[in-house]
Formats: sequence, C-alpha cells, structure tokens
Amino acid sequence: MHEEFDRIIYDEDVMLDRIRVGDKQTYRLLFENYYKVLILYASSLTKNETKAEDLAQNAFINLWTKRDTLEIRTSVKSYLYKSVYNLFINDYRKELRNNNVLDKIHYEVLLQSLEEEEQSIKIKLDWVNKEIDSLPPKSKEIFIMNKRRGLTYKEISKILDISENTVESHISRALKRIRQNIPKSLLFLLFSVPSSFKTGPKS
Repeated sequence: MHEEFDRIIYDEDVMLDRIRVGDKQTYRLLFENYYKVLILYASSLTKNETKAEDLAQNAFINLWTKRDTLEIRTSVKSYLYKSVYNLFINDYRKELRNNNVLDKIHYEVLLQSLEEEEQSIKIKLDWVNKEIDSLPPKSKEIFIMNKRRGLTYKEISKILDISENTVESHISRALKRIRQNIPKSLLFLLFSVPSSFKTGPKS
C-alpha cells in the first residue's frame, strides 16, 4: 500500500483520476502533503493564522466538492495556491461591503500590491525554472522529485530503481550548478513555490 501511495502522489494524473471518482484515501493523502504549505502561503496574505487555516481548509473543500468537473491545467499545488488566493480576495471583498471609503482605498492598494507581488514572483520563478530545466535530464528528474514533490532519497531510489547514493549525487550536483547561476535570495523558490515542471517514472 505504501508503494502504491508513493506512485499516486508522484503521478498527478493518477491522483486526480482517483479524486474525481471520490477516492477519499487519495484525497486525504493530498491534504497531508499540501495543507501545511497552504497555511504558510495563506498566512502571508492574511497575517492571521486562524483565517489562514480557514482559507487552506476551504481550498481543499472546494477541490473535493468540484471533483466531478475538476480541470487542472497546471499542477495540483498551483491550483491549490490559486484557490487560496481567490478565496482571500473574495473574503476581503465581503468584509468591505459595509466599511468606509478609507477601507476601500486600502483594499485597492492591497490588491494592486498583491498582483504586483504575484507578477514579481512569476518572473523570478521563471528564472529558477530555466536553471532547473537546463540540468541533465536524469538530474532534473531526481531534483524535482526531491525538492518539488517532497520524496525522500529512499523513495526516489525505489521508484527509479537506483541506489540512494546515486540519488544524493545527482541532487548535490544539481544544487551546486543552480547555486552558481542564481542569487541566494531566490533559492527558497526551489522548495516553496509551485512548479510548472511535470515529471514521471519512465516506462
């Protein structure tokens, strides 16, 4: 069962297919993998831990209730991040309905700031993704499995049928190469921001 779950969380197509047919165990696995990072992202928007937890939970609730018609063209993580962002904006708009003009001005400034920040992160992420994309194919695949999918060296070695030392060697070389080409201030994007890359076990 553990090996089956490793394959599910690694292959997003399989994971989404199972969620669409109402597989609660796969949904629970998705929740366990992404809930904490969604709270961190939501906290950066709300500056309130309780509201952040509500946003993260509602993002998962929406995904489950809309599972029959679910269409995700990016990654599941990107979809959940965007869902949290949209929920935050919707909640903020509701709070402003009975507030004064100054609050509305504050909202417009905040919204513009968020949009500018989102665009800035996208530009930086494109830079980081370009560096990852330039890695040798096998190193790129292993690097994404570990840093973006969160798989351990042991899990990767089992999926790709290689030794853990080989996995470690690929990741070390990849990190060394990336660090030579991007500023230290952008290294966090290797771990915390949704990726546009998608890899899977070779048949």
